[in-house]
Amino acid sequence: MAARAFRRCRLLAVVAVLVLVAGCGQDSTSQSTSTSARADNGLDAGVVQRLNDTINKTMDETSIPGAIVGIWGPDGDFVQTFGVADQAGGEPMKTDFYHRIGSQTKTFTVTGVLQLADQGKLGLDDPISKFVDGVPEGDTITLRQLARMQSGLPNYS
Repeated sequence: MAARAFRRCRLLAVVAVLVLVAGCGQDSTSQSTSTSARADNGLDAGVVQRLNDTINKTMDETSIPGAIVGIWGPDGDFVQTFGVADQAGGEPMKTDFYHRIGSQTKTFTVTGVLQLADQGKLGLDDPISKFVDGVPEGDTITLRQLARMQSGLPNYS
């Protein structure tokens, strides 16, 4: 049951990312038809259909012109594009497009960490070295500090 709840939270996060990041539509005409997919890696056809329906509905309701959605989990993978990358030319989205998503991932990552802490799977005062090897000062920097962006770690890139 916990695994199912975790998968559902992960799916909701992905759909939320879709809503927040995928499009900056200039008009209200949505073109959310699926254009490419790799959704046959173990996922139930009904799950794939519900994902497609939910994503298309969200795109229609929010005027998102195009999106790339990827979900990887123990039950299978779903990688699919929807709509267009260029509204003027109608170029379809492709799964290999490069998109910057900026700081949006921080919110979702911290939300996931807080949910795992609530489930007792980790502690906010756990050192980052418990999860990632090779981080400078990783044995003294906690997940709480990372979540607050107070770890003192410089930009890794």
